Amino acid sequence: MAHAAVAKSDTTASTSADQARDHLGWSLGREITLLVLGLLAYRTARVFVKDEIDQAVVNTQRIIDWERALGIFNEVHLQSSILTNDVLVWGLNRYYFFAHFLGTTIWVCWMFVRYREHYGRIRRVLLGTTFAALTIHIVFPLAPPRWFPRMGFVDTLQTYGPKIYDSSFITDTANQIAAMPSLHVGWALIGAWGVVRASASPWRWFAGFHPAIMIAAVILTGNHWWLDVFGAVALVALVIAVDTPIQQWLERGGVETVTDDTTTFVG
Repeated sequence: MAHAAVAKSDTTASTSADQARDHLGWSLGREITLLVLGLLAYRTARVFVKDEIDQAVVNTQRIIDWERALGIFNEVHLQSSILTNDVLVWGLNRYYFFAHFLGTTIWVCWMFVRYREHYGRIRRVLLGTTFAALTIHIVFPLAPPRWFPRMGFVDTLQTYGPKIYDSSFITDTANQIAAMPSLHVGWALIGAWGVVRASASPWRWFAGFHPAIMIAAVILTGNHWWLDVFGAVALVALVIAVDTPIQQWLERGGVETVTDDTTTFVG
């Protein structure tokens, strides 16, 4: 009887492990598929606006006029105040580049592995914000401040490095007239929100430094206007608000998901 009980226990454990592995494999495949679709959508958006340079410049003047009316057109003065600090410029340039794609990739993978019960909602908000932003990029192409040296702006990436736009891969992929809203700021905000929402650690609040530093980076490197930042904040808040009833429905049992011995995976 004891041997039979042990065998049954081993079989149950093996079945649970197999289910967990199957679930992980299916989920990982789904996430990779979504990532590929997201990249394709980004490339597609770039194709739609690649010849809209003149419209992007017109929209830039609109942004400048709106910022002047609001009394916040000070990006060139803020940038000029830090250009003599080579170390600060060096750090901001690299934060702007590496913390966006690489940082977001690391964060998403960490959330997927560590906080699976929260990952579904975070993914929805991230994708919702990204696709909404891509739509705005098509409808409202906008050039970044660094395109306007006559106003006093400096392209710090080209001047101080890394010269990312010398790379054919970057120039073929990146949409340089997609300033409004700033996905750099949007993704950073979602990252901080996701960490604070998922983690119980008192250190989680330090995640707020990420969007704060990213905002400083996008403004001081000449890659975004203040209204791009405000647009990103408003868009993320809107997507979270729209997603809230979806999350509430899921938490009420709208979707029954695979479970293992310790965790329920929702979303």
